[in-house]
Amino acid sequence: MLGLASSGPIQGRSESLVRCSLADAYHVIAHCFFDNYQKWCPQVVELEQLSSPPIQLGSKGRQVTRDRGIDSESLFDVTKFAPSTELEITGSTEPFRSSYQFDKIGDETQITFIFELKEIDLVMRPFQKLIKSALQDGAEQTAENIKNLLEGRTP
Repeated sequence: MLGLASSGPIQGRSESLVRCSLADAYHVIAHCFFDNYQKWCPQVVELEQLSSPPIQLGSKGRQVTRDRGIDSESLFDVTKFAPSTELEITGSTEPFRSSYQFDKIGDETQITFIFELKEIDLVMRPFQKLIKSALQDGAEQTAENIKNLLEGRTP
């Protein structure tokens, strides 16, 4: 498309300090991703692990998200699975990346969540600031939902 298809990545990022051990946080988010993802990301209305358990680097999944009544299906791959450090999923049919990074801070765990759209179409470029704002709001809500889940509150 003559190099006009994308504008480069746009991301939302949020950090949350959670009263939970690093090992427990990584277990709930990474090792049990397919069991728990919908608990902190309610936009995901269907989730399926396409590769054999357990989840690991290279695992594949399918998700259907619902935003304002519109369903979108995407396939993704686990592109980082570093024990107690990071989980990353990357869209294989849509240009997105979700990253969960874990750091021990005293008796708590800092979780950094990043959601990135790798590109946006030319027709969406005028809305880039609005998209960035929506991604940031979504990242903050996701981090809050994860914190609530790990601290035993209902997300």
